[in-house]
Amino acid sequence: MADVPTTSTSAETAVPPKPRATFNKERNIKYWLRCLRTLLPTEYTSNDLNRTSLAFFCVNGLSVIGELGNLTKPEEHTQWINWLYTCQVPSGAGFRGGPATDLSDRLTPENEIWDPPTLPGTFFCLITLLALGDDLSRVNREGTLEWLATLQRPDGSFAEMRSGIEDLEKDHTLTRDPRFIYLAAAVRWLLRGEEGSLSRDVKDIDVDQAVRYLQSAEAHDYGFGSRPGAESHAGHTFCVIAALSLLDRLHPPKTPVSYPVGLPHPEKTLHWLLVRQQAPTNVEHPDFKQNSHISPPPPSFPPPTTCNGFNGRDNKRTDTCYSFWVVGALDLLKKMHLVDAESNREYLLENTAHIIGGFGKVAGAPPDVLHSCLGTVCLGIFREEGINRVDSALCTALQTKERAESLEWRKKKVTA
Repeated sequence: MADVPTTSTSAETAVPPKPRATFNKERNIKYWLRCLRTLLPTEYTSNDLNRTSLAFFCVNGLSVIGELGNLTKPEEHTQWINWLYTCQVPSGAGFRGGPATDLSDRLTPENEIWDPPTLPGTFFCLITLLALGDDLSRVNREGTLEWLATLQRPDGSFAEMRSGIEDLEKDHTLTRDPRFIYLAAAVRWLLRGEEGSLSRDVKDIDVDQAVRYLQSAEAHDYGFGSRPGAESHAGHTFCVIAALSLLDRLHPPKTPVSYPVGLPHPEKTLHWLLVRQQAPTNVEHPDFKQNSHISPPPPSFPPPTTCNGFNGRDNKRTDTCYSFWVVGALDLLKKMHLVDAESNREYLLENTAHIIGGFGKVAGAPPDVLHSCLGTVCLGIFREEGINRVDSALCTALQTKERAESLEWRKKKVTA
């Protein structure tokens, strides 16, 4: 009798499972050290006025993976700290965004408006100094906090800086979106300390009015936009939630209070954040180019079970930075467990992690310091092996926040 052909069992033909992606720590260390110690690519030139932000991303990235103190020298830290302090304006009231506007000995009362302290520059300098181990003793706390209060408008919003027009309401060149309330809340948290820790009475910002403005930026779909009536955006939504957290107004107390607190519709905002998790759009429309104004095609629905990142708005492609903006917001809301963490991890480590280290904006994009930092912090929120624990509100290593909290000058002065 002829042999009867047999078939393989399902166990014999089963495709072996794909190895779980890993965070390549050594590759990322090389990327961050290269960014810190050598010249950045030409494409960064347009950020020269905000060079302190580039310093933050580089120092913070190496700090978050726990190697800043191990792989950089004390003399380097001293050099970087001194450079950051050169960005503190002569009056001591805040930090400029970078050294390009430093007028040095040419500074006069007439031209000082061209060398202004800015909210982003102040935040980035303070956090980076703390990450480098500085105690902020050279920061003019009182002067910076007084300057901070002058940036707030009657509606509760904050300007990025003083532009020379005395009435901020009449200066239409200055934005008023939640990013600047977030930065103001962070600077206030870092420098104000406990009640009675300042050397003199300093006017505080109007916290109630700031909260009201944040609440007013809620959009029709319960995300938050750049201003009242604007489209929801994950970055602005994070800034609203993080600002409320830093102002201690995010979670309403159990008993009713007379002041504004919390999100207007927390459950609906939570839903808006959760549906930001989408499949990446790797197959582009023939008319869509990476730098085109044409939006990419919407991702498939329902999304697959793996490799799902986050987008920032409806019908937009996923992007590394939104993994932080959304997951960081959910962490502050204590709802991080509701996202598919493993799927987002695959998106970051298999889709946007770059072969030379760092993360790109989207799959196939070169790494840049912003997306590399935010992608790493997002993994830190999920307790990725090889990455330090992080603080979502300040977007930094938890040790950096704890260092700020431990500084003696933040504590209430006790008189005999």
